[in-house]
Formats: sequence, C-alpha cells, structure tokens
Amino acid sequence: MRPFTITSFLVFVLAATAIGQTGPAFEVASVKHAAGGGPPGDIPRNMDSSPGHFAMRNVPLRYAVEWAWDLKDYEISGPDWIRGDERYDIIAKASGAATDEQMKPMLQALLLERFQMKIRRETKDLPVYVLAPGKGPAKVTTPAPDAQTRISGTAAGAHFEKQPMSRLTFLLTRRLDRPVLDKTGLTGMYDYTLDLSGLPTPEHPMGEEGTSIFSAIQKDLGLKLEARKEPISILVIDQVSKIPTAN
Repeated sequence: MRPFTITSFLVFVLAATAIGQTGPAFEVASVKHAAGGGPPGDIPRNMDSSPGHFAMRNVPLRYAVEWAWDLKDYEISGPDWIRGDERYDIIAKASGAATDEQMKPMLQALLLERFQMKIRRETKDLPVYVLAPGKGPAKVTTPAPDAQTRISGTAAGAHFEKQPMSRLTFLLTRRLDRPVLDKTGLTGMYDYTLDLSGLPTPEHPMGEEGTSIFSAIQKDLGLKLEARKEPISILVIDQVSKIPTAN
C-alpha cells in the first residue's frame, strides 16, 4: 500500500471541498403561485429597494429568469407558459446587505432548485434589427446632472429624458417583429425625442399611413435601423416545472 503522504492529504481535502462547495444562496426564500392581479411592468426588476432583500410579485417566470441571468426576452428559449400563463410571487432575503448584482446568482440558484430547471447555452443566428450610427453625429444631448429619468409624450413624439439607448432598443424590440440590438456606441445617458407613430399597433399592424419608424430614427436621431442576422447567445430551458417545490 502506498503511504498516505501530506500531498495525498491535501489532494483529498481539496477534492472534498470542491464536492461540498455551494454558491451564494438566500438565507430565506418563498416561491409560490401568485394570487392574481394586474399585469406586471414591462421591465423585470427587484421590487424591494432594501439592501439584501428581493421581491417579484405576480410575475411570469420569464421575468425572474431575465433578471437573474441578466438577459433580454429574446435571449431565452423555453416553454411558452413561462411568458405569462403562470404567475409567481418570489420573496427572498440574503444574510446581509447584498446588492442586486450580488443577489442575481442567489436567484439563479433559487430558480434552478425550486423549479427543477435544467438549462444550457446555445448560439443561434437570429434575424435582428441593428440600431447603428448614421452619416453624421447622433441627435442626442447630455442631460443635466439633476435631471429626472422619465419618458413623456410631446407633439414631436416620445421624449426620452436621461435614458440609455438600451431603453429605446427595449421598446422597439417589444413592438417590432424581431430583436433590436444597440450598436450605436452611445454608452451614456441621453435626452432624445423620437416620433413613434410608425410603430405597428393592433389597429395599424404596419404603422400609421405615411410614417416609418426607420425614417423617423434617421430623421429624429441621426441613426439608422438595419435588418441583419447576428449570432445570439441563448439560454435554453430544457426542463422546468410549473409547480415550485415547497418553501
């Protein structure tokens, strides 16, 4: 028999540690079907602003997955029911004053466990629209440091105040027939106004007559919206239960 050396002991300890190692987790958590109510907002978010506390109420599972893995709607592939057929209340608390970013892996672990999820990554070439620079400078301005973050309606269109370009691409993605990617290189917060009357609606599937969101983006923002195919990393949910395990 080979002698049990100090090297062997260290290998044994490291292996045992790796096997028993777990990632960050909430101290307490409740996951259950929601009692019902109105629709959630359009942006998945932590509804509890207290450090170390997390809350999503009456939300589809897709919202929780988007927030936990920092994904957009089109970056998730799974059963149709995760988009809205089933709603959940997810309430949790970390052991200390954790930030939202620190709680995201905690929510990942919670969702994988309670919904018995099996996931994988896959890259697909998807048809998209790309918001890209135009021929000249973009028609955006830098907001005042004390300006409020909001979107309001004006005679000229929707006025975005102290908003990133990703807020616009998010809105366009929800209304167009494919995802919209931000390739403008504009990484800050901006004020800008855009005529959105050319976006499709249930009453006007192709937008209002005589308008085009493509020409509006060029005219109002000095940018361009182009159709392309782009490789997109997708989170594929191969298995997931509608009924979360008991709290």
